[in-house]
Amino acid sequence: METQQPAAPLPDRIGKYRVLRELGRGGMGVVLEAEQESPRRVVALKVLSVGILSSELRTRFAREAQVLGHLQHAAIAQIYEAGVFESAAGAQPFFAMELVRGVPVTDHVEQKGLDRRARLELLARICDGVDHAHQRGVIHRDLKPGNILVDLEGNPKILDFGLARATDVDLQAATLHTDVGQIMGTIPYMSPEQAMGDPEAIDERSDVYALGVVAYELVSGRMPYDAAGPLVLENLRVVRESDAAPLSSIHRDLRGDVETIIGKALEKDRGRRYGSPAELAADIRRHLRNEPITARPPSAFYRMAKFARRNRALVIGTAAVFATLVGGLIGTSRGFLRAREEARNANAEATRSRRTAAFLETILSSIDPAVAQGSDTTLFKSLLDDTAERIGSELASDPPIEATLRDTMATAYFSIAEFEAGLVQ
Repeated sequence: METQQPAAPLPDRIGKYRVLRELGRGGMGVVLEAEQESPRRVVALKVLSVGILSSELRTRFAREAQVLGHLQHAAIAQIYEAGVFESAAGAQPFFAMELVRGVPVTDHVEQKGLDRRARLELLARICDGVDHAHQRGVIHRDLKPGNILVDLEGNPKILDFGLARATDVDLQAATLHTDVGQIMGTIPYMSPEQAMGDPEAIDERSDVYALGVVAYELVSGRMPYDAAGPLVLENLRVVRESDAAPLSSIHRDLRGDVETIIGKALEKDRGRRYGSPAELAADIRRHLRNEPITARPPSAFYRMAKFARRNRALVIGTAAVFATLVGGLIGTSRGFLRAREEARNANAEATRSRRTAAFLETILSSIDPAVAQGSDTTLFKSLLDDTAERIGSELASDPPIEATLRDTMATAYFSIAEFEAGLVQ
């Protein structure tokens, strides 16, 4: 059994800052409360565990720190100074920043009992801060509730902006040099391109995706998918491949604009996401003003294509069943029409038609969303809609048969929770 090493003793001073106490400790280092001499103020000192040894890395750190120091926005915790000090562990970088006394945004909205409108307004302000940094070439890379605090006045404050880039800590380095407990809190908010481990693929849209995850959590109280298990590689696979559960499946009143906006932010294909946090904030505010949003729900064809890629065998089997259904339906209608025209074959045709209709009723009645193992039932509904339309056009002249099959279609619609479509049958 390993013995945990005691934390190194806190220095009395770091540069011109007098250390008061430790506020927290994590994978990237330790956060201290300290007092600055001039101007006299209390600050947060983030001492990073990443050692900077070479002159090249020192130069890069100083350059990036200067950029971060120019981020001045109400929703961003201000960075006052960055430097390097010598400790027992060697040269260590530190940041002196605004001390935010607050709680993570997810805790704040629950503690205050904020309604959905207030949560969305808060999210739009967070987007404003992220966009401010993007306009100055700084991507956060690690947006999550723990890095988005809300202070005592209700103002959001984003922490640790750009520190990953400033200290050359990207996903690849984190994966190689960070243990499971240290990286676990970040993976659920990562974009798929971050989960691929390619730092070159990370851009502003990666932060948009993380904002989408935070937004999903704020309005529903849940994560879009489970990527917080004990297996890191499995969690990364979930982020890359698993689609978020529709918000309307959690709360029916989230159907519509909110579901569409957050769904666009959470697109796996970054080319289909909002291009910037400003675009996301603008659509949120359009929704709050009851104006049309720019985002549009994914088309039925797009959803069907995604469903088909994930469930190839199921789709092939389903398509075969429905091809049989449609063919059988056409044969049934023709059989009934012939039976009316040819009296001598009426009984035989009617018997065969009733058997076919019974077969169709059995197949349609057996449709259940469980067949798709919880997947999107858009494909089923699309094919049911097509079948219903053909019933109306091809069997309108035979009301008894049309009524029987429409009753069966209603049952099929109800089985996939499409109640409105079922009621019109």
